[in-house]
Amino acid sequence: MPFAICRIQKIKDWGSLNGNESHTARIKDIPNANPNVDNLRLIGTPDDPSLATLVKNKIGEQKIRSNAVLAVELLLSASPDFFRPDDPSKASYYLPERLEDFQQATRCWLNQTFGDRIVRAELHLDESTPHIHAYLVPLDEYGKLNCRGLFGGYEKLYQLQDSYAAAMASVGLERGIKGSRAKHTKINKYYAAVNQSFETLNLESFFPQTQVGESSESYRQRTIELLRPQLEMINHQLADRTRLLRQKTQLEQTAINSEKLRQQLERELHSRLQQTKQLQDLPPVQVAYELGLNHSHQPHVDALDLVMQINQYTFDQASAWLYERFGTEGMLQAVIHHARTQALNIAQSICFQPFVPPQQNAAHWSEVEHYLTLKRCLPQKLVQALYKHRLVYADSFGNGVFTARNLALEVTGAYLHPTNINENVFNLYSTSRRSQGWFHISMGGTKDSPTKTAIVVSSPIEALSLATLNVPHNHRTLYLTIDSEYAKIPVEFLQNVPTVVIAMPTTAARSVKKVLPQAIHLKPNTTWNEQLKNQNFYHQKPVEEMER
Repeated sequence: MPFAICRIQKIKDWGSLNGNESHTARIKDIPNANPNVDNLRLIGTPDDPSLATLVKNKIGEQKIRSNAVLAVELLLSASPDFFRPDDPSKASYYLPERLEDFQQATRCWLNQTFGDRIVRAELHLDESTPHIHAYLVPLDEYGKLNCRGLFGGYEKLYQLQDSYAAAMASVGLERGIKGSRAKHTKINKYYAAVNQSFETLNLESFFPQTQVGESSESYRQRTIELLRPQLEMINHQLADRTRLLRQKTQLEQTAINSEKLRQQLERELHSRLQQTKQLQDLPPVQVAYELGLNHSHQPHVDALDLVMQINQYTFDQASAWLYERFGTEGMLQAVIHHARTQALNIAQSICFQPFVPPQQNAAHWSEVEHYLTLKRCLPQKLVQALYKHRLVYADSFGNGVFTARNLALEVTGAYLHPTNINENVFNLYSTSRRSQGWFHISMGGTKDSPTKTAIVVSSPIEALSLATLNVPHNHRTLYLTIDSEYAKIPVEFLQNVPTVVIAMPTTAARSVKKVLPQAIHLKPNTTWNEQLKNQNFYHQKPVEEMER
C-alpha cells in the first residue's frame, strides 16, 4: 500500500525564508524541475505579497527572539505508486483523479490542523512526483512564536505523522512504520539526497537503530519496510533528473546555435549599417571646412557639388580631391550620394506615358483565328469570346496579340505571337510593364464568383489549351501565365485561393513552388496543346461563355 510522506523544515532567518520562496515559487531556475509545467498555488493567490511579508504580517508587532523559528516548511507527498499505480517508474506522470484526491485531502488537513497559520501552499507538478510545500507560522494558542510548543520533541513529530496519515487514509495512503527510531530527514537534506547520483547516495541517516534482542532478519525486514517509500521516490526523482540533464544538454546546444545565429545577424546588421552609411552624404560642413570656407557659410548642395563649385573642378577632379582629403570611404560616400540624388532627380523629371497596346487590325484577324482554331485546335467559341473581350486580336503584321492584365483587369502589356510557326514563342511588346500583369482568363461561375482554383501555366496557348481540356468548370477557375522563372508571382492573391495547381514542367515549376509550397504540381506528359490536338473531339465540344 502506498505511503503518506510528511517532512518539516524550520526556518530561522529571513534570508533562508527568501531562499525557500525562490525555490518553491520558481523565482529562480530549478535544475530538477520541468520549466514547461505550471505549478498550482493551493493557499494564497498569485497577487499575494512576498512570503516574508506574509510571515511578518502574521507575526505582528511581537518581539522576535534571536533564536526564534520564523516559519516551518512542510513537504507533503505520497510514494510514487499512489500517483501512478500502473507504472511507478514513469516520472512526471500521475493519474488526475488521484492527484485531485491527494491535494483536496491535504488542503483540508492543513486548514483543520493549522487554520490561518498556513500563509501559503504550493502544489508542485514539475518534478517527478507531485508534492506540496506549505508554510506555517508557528504561533501558539496565545499568538506567540512557539515552534517548540508545536513540533518540539519526537512525540510531537509522531503526532504530526499520525495526524497526516489519518487524514490521508481516506484516499488510500498509510503511515510509515510507527515507533521507528530512524532519524528524521529534514527537507533540505531530502532534496540534497535526491539530487545526488544514486551510486553515491548517503543512506546512513535513513537506517533505523537496532533494538535490544532483535534478530538480523527482523532488522532487515524492518529496514526494508522503512526505506521502501523513501527510496522509491528518490529513484523516480533521480530518473527525472537524468531526463532533465538530457534536456539541459539539448538547451546548451540550442544556446550554441542561437549564439551562432546572433553573430551572423550581427555581421549582417554591420553590413547593412555600412551600406546605409554609404547612402548618406559626406557631411558638407566638413567639406566646407576643408575648403577653407568660414563658419557662416552653410552649404546647400551636396559634398561633391560643393567641391566642384568652389574649386571649379570636374567630376573626376572633385572625386580625386575628396579621396585625398577624406580617404576611400569618405570619397565613396560623397560620390554614391551624389549619383543617387542625380538619378532620383532624373527619374522624377521624366514622365512615362501609360501603356498603349498595339493597334488592332481587323483585316488580319481571320488569319489569327484560323491559326488558333485549326492549327492549335482551340474551340472557335472560346477564340471568339477572347476576341470579343480584346484579350486576343491581330496587329498590322498579322501577329496574334495576347493582352496582359493585372488582377484588377487593367491592361499592363501585350505578348506578340507569330502565326507562321507552331512553337510557343511569345515576344514582349515594347513599353509593356512586364512585372505588373499577366495573361490570364477565368472560366466557370460568374464575374462576381470567388476564385476557388488557380492554375499556373507557362504560356497563353498552354493556358487556353488546358482550359479547354478541363471543360466543364464547376466553379470559378483562374488560368494564369507565368512565362519565366524571374516573373513576378501574385503570391498574396494565390495564398487565399483554396486550390492552386502548377501545370508546368518541373524545371519551370520550381520558382513557383518556392513561394507557393502548398500548391499541387501537375506535370504534363507533353504540352497541354499537344494533348488537346490529340483529342480532336474536344475542340468540337462547346465551351461555356468566358467571363472577363
